[in-house]
Amino acid sequence: METVKMQVYFDTNFPAQADFLHREKQSHINACAPLLRDICEVKVKVIAVYEALYRKIVSYLLLRSHVGSPTDMRVVREATAGLESVFPQSELSTFISLSRQEKEAQLNGLAQLVMGIRLFNKQLGKGGEGVDDLPELCVRELSRLTAALTSLTRNTEELIQTYSDYADSSQNPRLGDLSLPRVRSALVFRREFLIYLDALQEQTVRSQATLSTLTSRYNDTVRDLKVTCRAKTAVPVDQVYPQFILLANLWQNYMDELFLLAFRQGIVDTIQKHAQAFTLELPVAVLTLAQPFRKERPALTFLGTESHVISKATDLMVALAVKGIKGIEVIHPGNTTQYYRLPVEYGGFCAHTLIKRDGLVVPGDKNLGLVKYRDKLYAFSSDEAIREFTKLPERYVEGVLEAARRSPDLVQMLHLYPYFPTVEALEHAKSFTRQRLLGHISLVTEVGTQVDTHVVDEYIDLKYEWNEWELRRRALMLVNLRTKQTHSTQTNGSHFRRENETQHYNPKANHSQTMCSSSTATPKTTTYMTGLRHPTAQRAGGGGDNVPRFAVVDLTVDGDGLPAPYGGGGFGSALTAEKAGMAGAGRVLRPRADTVDAGV
Repeated sequence: METVKMQVYFDTNFPAQADFLHREKQSHINACAPLLRDICEVKVKVIAVYEALYRKIVSYLLLRSHVGSPTDMRVVREATAGLESVFPQSELSTFISLSRQEKEAQLNGLAQLVMGIRLFNKQLGKGGEGVDDLPELCVRELSRLTAALTSLTRNTEELIQTYSDYADSSQNPRLGDLSLPRVRSALVFRREFLIYLDALQEQTVRSQATLSTLTSRYNDTVRDLKVTCRAKTAVPVDQVYPQFILLANLWQNYMDELFLLAFRQGIVDTIQKHAQAFTLELPVAVLTLAQPFRKERPALTFLGTESHVISKATDLMVALAVKGIKGIEVIHPGNTTQYYRLPVEYGGFCAHTLIKRDGLVVPGDKNLGLVKYRDKLYAFSSDEAIREFTKLPERYVEGVLEAARRSPDLVQMLHLYPYFPTVEALEHAKSFTRQRLLGHISLVTEVGTQVDTHVVDEYIDLKYEWNEWELRRRALMLVNLRTKQTHSTQTNGSHFRRENETQHYNPKANHSQTMCSSSTATPKTTTYMTGLRHPTAQRAGGGGDNVPRFAVVDLTVDGDGLPAPYGGGGFGSALTAEKAGMAGAGRVLRPRADTVDAGV
């Protein structure tokens, strides 16, 4: 577990050195932001304001350049004198009239000029109050870091040799019963620790070259300034200003290197604490019995001549051809370029030893040649390991993955990130390959893109607001609404103005039909009036008055064509009141005065 902790810490911090440096610079700029805002917001052109503004400008230049303390009066007087030579107080009226961006640009340029003047005065012995000797500090920090790395590397190599000797001699029954898995875990930790020390050592070598270049350029710039300003009361600004700015930039590079050296020293101290927490002491008897194995161990770090490597690889290729093994190719300096820089799987460690020795990590020997299988290169510690691998390569590839599943510390050491893409610890740790650890591959790239402006021209957002303070006011208003309560009431007038909705369903149409159908027909009433020609007749017996002959005859026919049942019993018969009542006619058109039958 201690190995995994160290791996996570190193992978998180070592590749992000540039990010930490950028954060440091940004925090320094943010510290100067309040003073810069006060300077840029001055609009009043009054003498008293000019004096206060000039003092603020001097303080800002000291804070921005980070050379000297703004509370030291000697530093303030020297910076004020340097500022007067390039920016007198009489130019403040013009400075106040500038925009904010122009003010910031001019202040940053003045900070570099004043810083360059103070550094040049320090070289002349006429000033430089509060200016630290950064070149000397960088050399001292670099020497300290180099010494620490050298000592740790030597001790780690000795421990690796001791653990390897014990692992090789552990098959001897005369040795003690020290836990062999514990020794193998310690060997993995020390080899990983040595890889980190090598990466830091390479960074230290680069820092040494960078400091050497900076020192040379700094001295050349100071010498050129001395030649330009020698025995002259006035010097053209176009000759000295660029050199002052260059001097300030070189000094800033010294600050960056000093920060990086201190940061790397912190990394060394942290991983050293992890190393102290993971210690394994071997008994003296065990070390004494393991001495013969130390003497017989070959030097695997020796890089033989190309002819020797080609000869060994050729013998191996012949042995593979005799056995008829296909799909495997042997790579050597004779059939490839940049042989010793080729990326090797498993970080260059021997897969055969890792499987056969139950997790023992042993570096491969490139002098034996590299085995190419499925477009990947593998290094091995012996000829026997190569021959065994070529027989069943898939067995060893799967065996390495299985060993990594049992021991998570091997994932980082053997560079098995593509085989474990879902491991959360590795995803959050931002693991990198050895090339990225050593800085061979850039960690940050700049990417730009361009889009059309106002793709939809006719769209206008009425709620858009560009003013930041207006957005803040809205945000505060919304926050205040969370603590408020809304009250409402209703009047008779508002009640009738409310919106109501209803829904109507039409009645369902129903139909019915009976089993029996019938019909009726009413008789057509027909009457006939008689006696119109001879309205009177002589009364029977020879009476005096004549009897009227007029009568109404009912000729009504029923629907079946027969006379109506109430017609008096005979078709066309005259009805009397009595006959009509008996027949049930129910009506008499005109009653007669007597019962004389009328002939038709």
